[in-house]
Amino acid sequence: MMTNQLGNLCLSSQGRGRIKLLKSTTLFSYESANDASRKIWKMGVDIPLHGSELLSLYWGEIENSVARFKGNFARRIYTTIRNQNNSKENISYLKGFAHGFSQLIFLSEKLNKEGKNLCQSEYCKVGDSVLSWKTSEGHLFFDYSSDGNSSEILRFDFSNLSEEGAKRLSIYPIENKSSSNSFRVELFFNQCE
Repeated sequence: MMTNQLGNLCLSSQGRGRIKLLKSTTLFSYESANDASRKIWKMGVDIPLHGSELLSLYWGEIENSVARFKGNFARRIYTTIRNQNNSKENISYLKGFAHGFSQLIFLSEKLNKEGKNLCQSEYCKVGDSVLSWKTSEGHLFFDYSSDGNSSEILRFDFSNLSEEGAKRLSIYPIENKSSSNSFRVELFFNQCE
């Protein structure tokens, strides 16, 4: 089951999204596409009253633990976080989002293009990093930790699973209860290509 879902991550999709940073919530519609040859995932967002913005995720060097966001939507997120009191913790979640999602894209591409499954019974390995996973009642969870420190885990929760893949992705920190309310990304897939 996990292998089927990993192969159907819906990297090129359309839908709606929500990002919560501290006390600020931004709602948007989006279109995303993964360019596997250039190893870039892009998401164009349309924010009411603000217009269109772009978030690009460069995931090509994730085996060496390098992933980075670029684009004006990335700058908006970073600026919002940086201007807050507990910005250090939330910036680490933003970096975790980039690294964890890059690992998932890498794993999906390896499975789809080369037929290589880099996952075992409870974890997947990308370079020196380990991404743990589990399933539970309509959810497929991937837990990312930047340094193996279990106190700072970012969860990638694929839910509303079907044969075609997940219909929703929620990204949020776990373990630390105060943090779980300060950073959250949700994508609702209306159309998956």
